[in-house]
Amino acid sequence: MARVFVAMSGGVDSSVAAALLVRAGHDVTGVTMQLWPSGDAEGGCCSVDATRDAKRVCDSLGIAHYTLNFREFFETAVIEPFCEEYAAGRTPNPCIVCNDIVKFEELWRRVALQDADYLATGHYARIVGRDGRSRLARGLDASKDQSYFLYRMSRDQLDRTLFPVGDLAKREVRSLAREFGLPTADRAESQEICFVPGGDVGAFLRQRRPEAFVPGEIVDATGQPIGTHRGTPSFTVGQRRGLGVGGGEGRRYVTAVDPASATVTVGPRLSLRVSRISVRDVVWTGDECEAELDVAVRYGSRPVAATVSLYHGAVTAELHEPVEGVAPGQALVAYDGDVVVGGGVIEEAR
Repeated sequence: MARVFVAMSGGVDSSVAAALLVRAGHDVTGVTMQLWPSGDAEGGCCSVDATRDAKRVCDSLGIAHYTLNFREFFETAVIEPFCEEYAAGRTPNPCIVCNDIVKFEELWRRVALQDADYLATGHYARIVGRDGRSRLARGLDASKDQSYFLYRMSRDQLDRTLFPVGDLAKREVRSLAREFGLPTADRAESQEICFVPGGDVGAFLRQRRPEAFVPGEIVDATGQPIGTHRGTPSFTVGQRRGLGVGGGEGRRYVTAVDPASATVTVGPRLSLRVSRISVRDVVWTGDECEAELDVAVRYGSRPVAATVSLYHGAVTAELHEPVEGVAPGQALVAYDGDVVVGGGVIEEAR
């Protein structure tokens, strides 16, 4: 029997993860990270009502539940870099940073002080053995697979982590929640960034980084001005809505964001297609190589085949078919079959 702490966000996935571990006979404790000041609005991960739901689940399972204050740490590790990246014209993925730094580093450090053997979460991902070591792999439910968010996990982290729902489909998780009588069985999923009220990233950034909102021009591929904007942080590569540049032939999409000149470039959908991606801040499980792998360029995107080269800590992916709307700041994650080989932050795509 292992001593397992379950990171509980108040959702059905982590609730079922805890229930499965209790059923398996482990010594289970629920822990919720208090990440940001929140009202009682429903839906937000780790919001006040979600924390209450996590405690209700633990009460129903007969296990202890603790809430840990991560507000200052989360502000420094996740929110501030998120704002800085947008101000620099990139599109960050805060969930990757949160998992990497907050959950599997800092939360683990704190539960390890309580003699935890494992930290468990409700992620749809798996840990498999390959070449005598633990490797991260896709969850079996392809429509819910969350390995993309976890590509930065180290071997040591994988060795002390459990993903109890990684072998299940979402419908099975809902069914188990009802079977266990969990109060979160029908709780809706949150699809937004947890710390951005109403999902309005532009409004959030304007409040946090007003100095980054410098008015400028919207230009076409030739550099011809066709409109104006109130600040580049409101735009991301691939964006179509809210451009305010009607007229012309066909729909226009954001193809580049340049805060230095306060310029947003737009073009037709075809101009979003890229075939070569350069990646920085790389995490990789093997040696320098050139290999045929599948790569995902955003969460939920269809993986595409690519020739991936890793040399001197930098990765370049030559895609076998073009993809659209690849935004600098997002992550490229490489897979060998279902197993995560590595990934990093997209620096350039062309």
